[in-house]
Amino acid sequence: MPSRKPARPPRPKTYQPGDRVQIRRAYGVIGHVVEVIRRSKPAFFGYLIDFGDHQREFLGSDVVDPPRPLLEEYRQWMADDLGAQYIALLSDAKLARLQREWLEVNRKLTERYPQMLPQRLPGVEPVHRVTIRRTTQRDKNVSSNGAFIREIDRHFWWLSCPCDFHGIAESSKEAKRRKEEHDTPLGGGA
Repeated sequence: MPSRKPARPPRPKTYQPGDRVQIRRAYGVIGHVVEVIRRSKPAFFGYLIDFGDHQREFLGSDVVDPPRPLLEEYRQWMADDLGAQYIALLSDAKLARLQREWLEVNRKLTERYPQMLPQRLPGVEPVHRVTIRRTTQRDKNVSSNGAFIREIDRHFWWLSCPCDFHGIAESSKEAKRRKEEHDTPLGGGA
């Protein structure tokens, strides 16, 4: 049986000065490329990355794209043909962040076709959709003589909406009631 040549490892993606990057195996450590470094003796290809308070050199293979959660969510919604409705769910700050993430990935495409940049249709206001998150606070009550310890769980329901509405409820029924009061009806009414 003839032996095959092993596959070459893929070349690392190259970045330009000013690009946002993340360090491999260091989730959340994000910086900006200051300089592309190419040396011949000893052979080195890497980047000088600025983290705000300091700069460091990294190998080209240790530098990867930063996480772009809004862009990934947007792509999923576009695959389901829900793009315009998705953008209506975003606040203005999140829409600006989505546009920045889109520009980072599709710089040349956006220069040629600026209308492809994710944006709200004229006259569309952000849709109000309240998300509910439950948290539990565990309290310990110790009897006066220390004979027993009673643990009490107190549940809280946190409400948030893209329109900067934030609230807290002490029962699921109250949280659902406040959500129904604040949400925009699905029929498109205000």
